[in-house]
Amino acid sequence: MSDKKTSPLVWVGIGCGVLFVGGIAFFAFIFFVVFASMRSTAPYQDSVAFAKVHPRVILALGAPVEPGWFVSGNINTSGQSGSADIDIPLKGSKQNGSLHVVGTKEGGRWTYSRMIVTPDKGEPIDLLPPAEAGG
Repeated sequence: MSDKKTSPLVWVGIGCGVLFVGGIAFFAFIFFVVFASMRSTAPYQDSVAFAKVHPRVILALGAPVEPGWFVSGNINTSGQSGSADIDIPLKGSKQNGSLHVVGTKEGGRWTYSRMIVTPDKGEPIDLLPPAEAGG
């Protein structure tokens, strides 16, 4: 019977492999948490719900209109106030596009100053009603 000992280099390799896989898992977890938290906000939810049923968006992108995963931009809230400036990828049966949303939160209520869908091909579609003239 031979009594073989495992080389220290093997243990170093195993340790590095475990650290590498653990690091990837950590970054994947952070990635998932960040995108999931952005997707749960009112600006994201409100704008995607509106875009999914907007007739011009459906005509341009093709039904069904669904959001993609890679939301970019920022959403900041502090109690009853906040701001949002985000871009959401959209996918349709005809083509893709993106949804740009700018909003502010005052007194716990979100209002949007910009909500525009830009198809990959075609003109941008403003989802907000025109501002009323006069004052």
